[in-house]
Amino acid sequence: MAATERVIQPKIAEDGSVHFSSVTSAPDDSTAVCYMVPKRAIPVIVVPGVMGTNLADLKDNPVWLVDSSKTLAKWAIKTPTYRKNTLDPSRTKVSDQGSIPTGTVLSEAELRGRGWGTVSKMFYGDFLVWLENALNDCNPATDYGNNGLRAQLEQELVAPNLAKLSGSEVDLSYKYYLPVHAVGYNWLQSNAESAQWLADQIDSIIDGYRKRKYKCEKVILVTHSMGGLVSRYCAEVLDGYRDKILGIVHGVMPATGSATAYRRVKAGTEPGGNLISYGTSLVLGNMSSKVMPVFAQSAGPLQLLPSPEYGPGWLKIRDGERLISLPLKGNPYDDIYTKRGAWWGLIDEDLLDPETKSTSDQNWANFKDLIAKDVRQFHQAISGKYHPHTYAFWGDDKEHKTWGDVVWKRTQASSFWNSDAYDVQNKPVNANNLMGRIDVLAGNLGPVDVHKTFELQAAGENGDGTVPIRSGSAPAPYAQAAVGYKDVDHGAAYTKLPQQKFALWGIVKVLQNVAGTTLEYKKA
Repeated sequence: MAATERVIQPKIAEDGSVHFSSVTSAPDDSTAVCYMVPKRAIPVIVVPGVMGTNLADLKDNPVWLVDSSKTLAKWAIKTPTYRKNTLDPSRTKVSDQGSIPTGTVLSEAELRGRGWGTVSKMFYGDFLVWLENALNDCNPATDYGNNGLRAQLEQELVAPNLAKLSGSEVDLSYKYYLPVHAVGYNWLQSNAESAQWLADQIDSIIDGYRKRKYKCEKVILVTHSMGGLVSRYCAEVLDGYRDKILGIVHGVMPATGSATAYRRVKAGTEPGGNLISYGTSLVLGNMSSKVMPVFAQSAGPLQLLPSPEYGPGWLKIRDGERLISLPLKGNPYDDIYTKRGAWWGLIDEDLLDPETKSTSDQNWANFKDLIAKDVRQFHQAISGKYHPHTYAFWGDDKEHKTWGDVVWKRTQASSFWNSDAYDVQNKPVNANNLMGRIDVLAGNLGPVDVHKTFELQAAGENGDGTVPIRSGSAPAPYAQAAVGYKDVDHGAAYTKLPQQKFALWGIVKVLQNVAGTTLEYKKA
């Protein structure tokens, strides 16, 4: 008669070591069975988007803590001066003081050591727990993986044009330990600097598992939004890091930038159609006077602006029958971003220094230098560059209209028969409500001023509310698999099951590339 099996669950200590505990003498004739944790580790690292990392000042006092809407609520009443002085890349650093989500078998100390406290619990907490449990599910609840999420993906599609996982693909994934980490970064600084930070963290994570006697050579990255840009620079620009990254799963990455960034600098964060969206706009800044001072000193957010790859003509000025489209020849840096004094240019100099409320040649020179040395060079460095094992999804939904083009439309003009004859492209501003409405002094008719009022028009392209389809889908020619999903909200891109399952599917697919590496199991 066969003995009954008594499965002993592994316990992972705070130092990451694995232990099994059982009574000395079983109360019956059962046999203890220990499912061993694989000793070949491939850490899975979640890289968050802009504003998704907790930040502290240089004395470790939290200044941007994204645990919940409550921890961010104070920002709704902060002044432009406070925002500029506090959210300064030279005065901030990554904080690991965020709350740790519950729902795994791991201790808070272990998860904090994995960097979970560096990223927003509000946006990533549930996903981190879900992913950790999906990748480490050898337990009774899943019949030791037989009924786990990976097994489910052998039976169901994550998208109509993608194949199900095969049994052999899933089986191979169980031969590796896949611990989930998070690497937050200072999203105010250049993404090139953040890429080096990510590279250093990859080295540290790999070294940590080696010290625990795991065979560990490579990691898998799962990115959100701007984290995709950081990861691409790390993998494709920094020497040696493509080989340390087995593959990357990108979610809602603004691969070529987003015109939404321009819109938010010029008019603040849009309020949306519900109370939550309205509250978010107050926190992030609901007018340009609150957004622009931070944006103009922060290379990371500036690098979210459309690059030449985005295409020409995305900024439009519609003045009656006259239409102006910029940039003309794929040079947004000179045509838009550093066009000094133009009412439609990116920066209103009067807002750069909210404390003095004055213009300064030095302030302008600093901003122009940031565009030339950080933004332009970063865009050039990652243009057309993707890890060879790339998987990507984006939002493609008419219910989440996004600014693909940004249109300034004349909505009012002085009632003179020939007011259309007055060109407005290089004319001074008479009034600006800082929320997308600008009155331009177009000229004079004798002693009378001729005014024209322009207003930013609503978003018109499918997307996720932040990244338009033209940018979100840009990785498709370079990717092993690429999918546009409906019902994807940019900030909450990893909170719904279809996108979570795509990430899991992509991780298992990436893992198949261990063949030919030192992590491959050699046949006897």
